[in-house]
Amino acid sequence: MSIKKETWFNLLAAWLILMAAWTVFIKFLFPIVYAVNYGHDFLNYIMWDFWWVAHIWLAYSFLNISRYTFIFGSVISIAELIIIILKLYLFFNDPQWNIWDTNWMINKVVMLILFLFISVTLLKEKKLFLKS
Repeated sequence: MSIKKETWFNLLAAWLILMAAWTVFIKFLFPIVYAVNYGHDFLNYIMWDFWWVAHIWLAYSFLNISRYTFIFGSVISIAELIIIILKLYLFFNDPQWNIWDTNWMINKVVMLILFLFISVTLLKEKKLFLKS
């Protein structure tokens, strides 16, 4: 039993959208609500990160395959993998198990798995992406 390519691309796109939404929630919305609830400046706990924009673009690209899917998808995946692995390495050298760092770490582990799947998909389907 195998998954059709279109179904797999749709799954990756949905996962990217879900991760973008999760990122916006844990890095922007939750910190703002937390800060306001405890009477702190609402910008105090925000973790500024705009990778979610690239993730939404990549999701759109998986739904509308073109050669840019491979080119930009590869660049985004390589950059994400390097950054995530480095950040997780630094985290696990001196872990801080508070609500902020634990949420962040869980997000990074899930992102690592996602971008490993994306990297394998891009390499496996390189001809399909480049001929589009």
